[in-house]
Amino acid sequence: MILPISAVRIRPATALLSGLLTLGAALAATPAQAQLLPGLSGAVAVGCPFRVYTAEQKNTGFLDDTATYGVAQIPLSLPAGASIRIEGKYPKVRYFSLQSYDGAQGGNFIDAMADARIKSINGVITTANVAELPTGGAPGDSYTLTLRYQNPPSNPAQRLPNVLYVGTPFTQMLTTRVARQISYRIYLPNPGQGFLGGEEVPRLIYSDRSGETDFRNTPDAKKCARIEAASDASQTVNPGVLPNRNIKFEPISRTADKIAYPNGDSNYLRAAASLMYGKIVVVRAKRMVTPLLLPLIGQTAETRYLSLCQYESVKSSVVSCFTDRGLIVQPDDYVVYAMSPTQNRPSKALPKFGINWKPWGDTPAQLLVLRQILAAPGFAGDYARAVARPTTALTTTLGAYAPEISYCDAETFNAYAPSGGELLMAACKLATSR
Repeated sequence: MILPISAVRIRPATALLSGLLTLGAALAATPAQAQLLPGLSGAVAVGCPFRVYTAEQKNTGFLDDTATYGVAQIPLSLPAGASIRIEGKYPKVRYFSLQSYDGAQGGNFIDAMADARIKSINGVITTANVAELPTGGAPGDSYTLTLRYQNPPSNPAQRLPNVLYVGTPFTQMLTTRVARQISYRIYLPNPGQGFLGGEEVPRLIYSDRSGETDFRNTPDAKKCARIEAASDASQTVNPGVLPNRNIKFEPISRTADKIAYPNGDSNYLRAAASLMYGKIVVVRAKRMVTPLLLPLIGQTAETRYLSLCQYESVKSSVVSCFTDRGLIVQPDDYVVYAMSPTQNRPSKALPKFGINWKPWGDTPAQLLVLRQILAAPGFAGDYARAVARPTTALTTTLGAYAPEISYCDAETFNAYAPSGGELLMAACKLATSR
């Protein structure tokens, strides 16, 4: 998901996405903005339980509309002998993770534990290919994570099992810095399993010499209420970049842009679009193999999850998302997306012509974001390749997996859509370059 950002250095080329927290997943814009508001003096001593919501419940922060997000507050440091653990069960979903962040600031990501890296209570080892669904824990199996107050090891081989690192202790008192955050992300629950995938949200347990305290019974309840109230009164600010006629996808560089609350398992490509340059936007991208509810024999997952979402460019609200489940794939193994105002929908923007269409949002300018979660090791279409070299052409870093995007007009679209996405894209680019 993508979450709120603090005031950070923004490069013009990527400013719009510096508001994406994840795009990410997605975490609530809640904690970051709560920390930026006054009146929150007094650090939490035990913490606050997960506050869970979907895009329908709080549509701000560049969320994915198939995802559920939760955020919990944890102390900045712990007294000697104290510890915190997370207890949960594997939900019936495409992907879930637990991640840690340090206050409201750009580049505040600390650590991520994706489902495929979490061992279930019986200690079964998960699959080496994180793009595949976890094999170490079946839906309903229990797991326990321990929070460790130190930075994650630079060498992944030195990580301790089932540990989520939350950064070194912070003891300096600041009126606007009262906690660190833990996010819980769920993407694409199985049909009929509800937005939490058929399981309850994980529990956080604080332990010290006097015993254990469930975060749901926290003595910090009043402080938690103030944080939530401040969050409810806030909105994600999108610094925005102006669209232009030469529309193209660009990677979001989390390092250079100091993204706040990014999903550590995700990478993103974005394009800024405006109806003033064309009433139809067309995207063409090579299909990526993702896990299916019923796996296909002979296929290996290349990425765990993929979506293309539209966001209102000012309010950061999600309009709608195409997800990899249910997409129409053309015979050449490419996917073609089309977006336009309903009244400008081309007559050939139909499934029978291999077109995945959605209506444009209520604002002329939109941010289009391709979200990729957990690519397979060595996968040529791993967006991390583009993120690592943000100034290099996508055709160089991603090859055949570099997505194309263009404005188009209805006459051109209807004339070429029946001939396939490759000809359609070429015709749209030619028509809008005149």
